[in-house]
Amino acid sequence: MTLRAHQRLVASFEKDRKIPDPDRSVLRVKEGAKGSCLLIHGVSTGPGDLHELAEILFDADYNVYVLRLPDYGTPGNTISEVSWESALYQARQCYQLLSRGGGKVHVVGMGFGATLALLLALQESVSSLVLLSPAIMPRESIFQRWLVRLKLHRLRLVHRWLGWNADLMEGMDKARGKIGQIQVPIFAAQCEDDDRACPTSLRFLQNKSRNKGSRFQVFPHGGHAILTEHGKDVLYDQILSFCGSA
Repeated sequence: MTLRAHQRLVASFEKDRKIPDPDRSVLRVKEGAKGSCLLIHGVSTGPGDLHELAEILFDADYNVYVLRLPDYGTPGNTISEVSWESALYQARQCYQLLSRGGGKVHVVGMGFGATLALLLALQESVSSLVLLSPAIMPRESIFQRWLVRLKLHRLRLVHRWLGWNADLMEGMDKARGKIGQIQVPIFAAQCEDDDRACPTSLRFLQNKSRNKGSRFQVFPHGGHAILTEHGKDVLYDQILSFCGSA
């Protein structure tokens, strides 16, 4: 009842705000679901990039919630004032809502959404993580990364030089340092020609993963839009199999 009430509330809010259908969140629940899946998009992706996967998971008897992060995945320079902590807090609220339905809760993250999924797993008892085109290793210089690690990016002049990307780098740095503490199985997939999330992210995850049930998939081509290129042929079936066994 709580999930259905929240479903109506979110749908009404987004309709009143005239949010385009591809940018809307999706919450679908069913009686007797065998578990739930929370799907988190990234900065260069939006909820629409996860809608098809959500439908496939729902048809496989999972409750699904495609979270909409209002200032991520939207056109224009809108995320300069958004912190990764606020995005994580929103993801955590959605996770806690799904967890009330009982059963396992699997978390799917795409791009920077994968970073948020990792951070969420440090705070909540998620059952498994599915990380698609994970943004763990930034494409910035070592010098810029050390500025962020030392918190110097919070100085106004340094932040202005680094831009909004500094906050994302801080979130990535936070997640990278604690991946070894995550005990749940991880399924991660990335393309070697990913032009947004550094492909070394997958290798870093593979080296740090501690669960023997973790799986990793590398594609030579496909760019950042990994589900568009490989979803129907490979990944959708792999994700269903992984969630079913996790």
